[in-house]
Amino acid sequence: MKFELINATEPLIGVLGIISEVLQVWSETVFVGSIPLVLWALLVAVVLYLLLWIGNYSFFEKILAVLVSIMGVAFIASMFISFPSFKELAAGFVPSLPESAEGSDNNPLIIVSGMVGTTVSVFVLIIRSQIVKETGWKMKDNALQKRDAMVSASLMFIISAAVMITAASTLNLQGIKLNNVAEMVPLLEPIAGKAALGVFVVGIVAAGLSSHLPNLLVIPWLIIDYRKEKRATNNKFNRIILLILSVVSVLGVWMGFKPVFVMLLSQACLAVVLPITIASIFYLSSKKSLMNSHVNKTYDFILLGLIMLFSLYMSSLGIRGLIIDLANI
Repeated sequence: MKFELINATEPLIGVLGIISEVLQVWSETVFVGSIPLVLWALLVAVVLYLLLWIGNYSFFEKILAVLVSIMGVAFIASMFISFPSFKELAAGFVPSLPESAEGSDNNPLIIVSGMVGTTVSVFVLIIRSQIVKETGWKMKDNALQKRDAMVSASLMFIISAAVMITAASTLNLQGIKLNNVAEMVPLLEPIAGKAALGVFVVGIVAAGLSSHLPNLLVIPWLIIDYRKEKRATNNKFNRIILLILSVVSVLGVWMGFKPVFVMLLSQACLAVVLPITIASIFYLSSKKSLMNSHVNKTYDFILLGLIMLFSLYMSSLGIRGLIIDLANI
């Protein structure tokens, strides 16, 4: 649990830093002079804390889903406008480790493991299981749960692919570095022109908030699940935990941590701990006393075994990358 708390603070600092930078860049175009970064961080943290204080996460989640959809549509449209040749696209499916990561403050091992860490995130596994439990789904709803997971995974794949294709066909070709959030604005210029910044602010802030909220909730939800309590963030104990996490995230922004750099480090950390999560799933799903007739079958063992090998490899890359990046700070 202590490791999870430490691991949770990095994405909190990184995501809040990204949200704050976006809002600061936006404020420069709206006001005379920009609103300081730390004030944006404090404002966002306070709003989210008040939201979780009353426990109204589900309503806010629906709003975020609409806003994130806008960002997804923008990237998908931009992808088709700057779509690469099919030869270049096919070449991208050939796995390889880049020797360098020009234009990035992180080394290539961190970027590769971070991509896995954020896509197959241990936080997602935790949040997903909690949400399934909250919906009241039982084994008789397994087909519905699988369909829901398939739709979610497919949409995530499409949006992630659109982002990577857009970045590869715009930022990469133009030699634009991406260590500052403001550098992402050119991504949306092909479809939005001068309105790109407004679309960018709405989409990225929404996407950031939709990531920041689950990151805040991971620790309280883990404790609630461990204690077999009713899930609620509006009791005294969880409010204290959420306050601590919110303060830590604001302090990280105030201390000047580079959000993109920190975010990639946190994603690589998720890849490092991924094998532990996979091993836990392997163990629990193999216990007949727990799973009854739904215990792992032969093909489950094969799939989990392959996933475990992949996660161990990615974890080794993440550890090596973290050593390199932390040594260069």
